[in-house]
Amino acid sequence: MRPVLPLTLAVSAAVSGVAVACQAKSPPRAVEVVLRDAGDAPVLTLVRTAVGCTAEPGALVFTANGNVTSGNGFTFGPGPAGPELRGASGTIARVVTDQGPPRRLSIIDPIGVPMVRMTFAADGVTAVDAARAPVGRIEHAPDGLRFVAANDDATNVKGGLVTGAGDVALPDRFTIAAPLLAPAPLALPARALLACERLAALTPSVK
Repeated sequence: MRPVLPLTLAVSAAVSGVAVACQAKSPPRAVEVVLRDAGDAPVLTLVRTAVGCTAEPGALVFTANGNVTSGNGFTFGPGPAGPELRGASGTIARVVTDQGPPRRLSIIDPIGVPMVRMTFAADGVTAVDAARAPVGRIEHAPDGLRFVAANDDATNVKGGLVTGAGDVALPDRFTIAAPLLAPAPLALPARALLACERLAALTPSVK
């Protein structure tokens, strides 16, 4: 079994934009998703654009055209056995979605071993490993969404946060946060690409 990267990350989403006084209708505002580490320091900021997303640090630019999302050496799109995440060296993972109910998403390595399987519910997302042993949950907390590892106790809970995205429905926030918080051995740009694909599919573009 491939090693699972230790993951204690926080995701916070906010809606950015400048309100214009006395304007009858405000222009669309970009949805911003911020990935934070265990100390709440920003690790990645993902922003919806007219053609996909940008991500910092690294000045990452992703383009989403509905079928293929690409950028910075990574591509996510149709493959022989379903949607694939590809890098310069070839296929990194397959992403298999079962709409259910319940909705399920599995990230599977190139030889067919699941890195993680996630099951979506109204109150959160449960993650299990290849042997279907629980590894954690993305939960809806008062301050946003949190990833809580299965072996964390109540006094040492640290996870993901999604706050301020009032225009994004809770199920969609879970869907966007899942690739960023999934306990799987994926590089940060690859996680950003997968999250951008969902962000572009579920939120309006910004001119």
